[in-house]
Amino acid sequence: MEKIPLCNECARRFFIEGIVRPADRGEGCFICSGMLAAFSSLLESAISQSKNFKWETFSVASSFPRTALMNEAEIATRLLPGVYTSIKNSTNAKLAEEIAKATGKKNDQRGADASFEFNFSSNKAIARPTQLYVYGHYLKLARNFCQSRWHCSECNGKGCDSCHGSGMNYPSVEDEIGKVLMPAFKAKDCTLHASGREDVDVRCLGAGRPFVAELATPMKRTADLQALEAEFEKNENVRAIGLRLVRKSFIDSVCNSHFEKEYEAIVSADRPLTAADAKKLASLSGTTLEQHTPQRVLSRRTDMLRKRTVYKISAQAIGGGKLKLSLLAEAGTYIKEFIHSDAGRTKPSVSSTLSCLAQCDSLDVVAIRDYFLETVKE
Repeated sequence: MEKIPLCNECARRFFIEGIVRPADRGEGCFICSGMLAAFSSLLESAISQSKNFKWETFSVASSFPRTALMNEAEIATRLLPGVYTSIKNSTNAKLAEEIAKATGKKNDQRGADASFEFNFSSNKAIARPTQLYVYGHYLKLARNFCQSRWHCSECNGKGCDSCHGSGMNYPSVEDEIGKVLMPAFKAKDCTLHASGREDVDVRCLGAGRPFVAELATPMKRTADLQALEAEFEKNENVRAIGLRLVRKSFIDSVCNSHFEKEYEAIVSADRPLTAADAKKLASLSGTTLEQHTPQRVLSRRTDMLRKRTVYKISAQAIGGGKLKLSLLAEAGTYIKEFIHSDAGRTKPSVSSTLSCLAQCDSLDVVAIRDYFLETVKE
């Protein structure tokens, strides 16, 4: 069998004699073509970059051209399993060992503070902070605030007369939270992940809605969270409470869990509503609604039938021919449509029960029963 020319770094990964011979020089290596000669310089570059931000744990990743991996596989087909280590695994292990030795920090491939990436194809190394995740509950105290950034439909975020130069259709909870968290952690961006959302004109009160704020490129990884909550107290529109650092996996717990919600609504109609009407609405407690996708969102959501339960409802006349509604409903219930019926697309409804054309004058989320999140072990 003809011996294969390999550099010292590649040859040491094959635990068998007789199939390799030293390459005349690094460039003559059948696998890496001399790319591994840049190991020390790339390592030095990455460690130097990592001094620009705070971190305690790190992950390592390396990449090689496809030809190197294919050439390695060609050799591997001649061998029994377990008699060689792949170039990626070997390189990553050695990089992790050297970084730990040089910095005194710990390798953690799953939950690292810093990401070290080595591209041996382009001869480049990058060290950067990984995303940071802050969990909490937000309160939306003002109407006409959307949850996530909503760029102006006229200028697509550039700023115009229609949006008064803001680039947004509405101010957002996401931006208000980012204004506090980004400077605290010296992050470049903030993305909000929340458990559902309320409409632009709906407030979220009580203990708030659970969220995870994902901070991109944070140069710091610690902050006084109580002080940040105090900073939010100064905001008349959006507040955040119960802040704590979590892992990325917590986003799934927050966003993919479904929680019952309590609401309060002010309802008017095409006739004065009375105490007798309020009493009649109690009969809707425990009712399962049939709700077609609301007309107002049909342009962006599939038209389908959903069944949702209103567990409890009570009402009281408040004067002016209006009712104050308090109700507990299943996650995903369209409350406005439950009130006005959406031209019969929600059955039953407040309108159908009272034989009138009811409408929702205002709506608030007053409680989200998200107790489950307190039991989640990260």
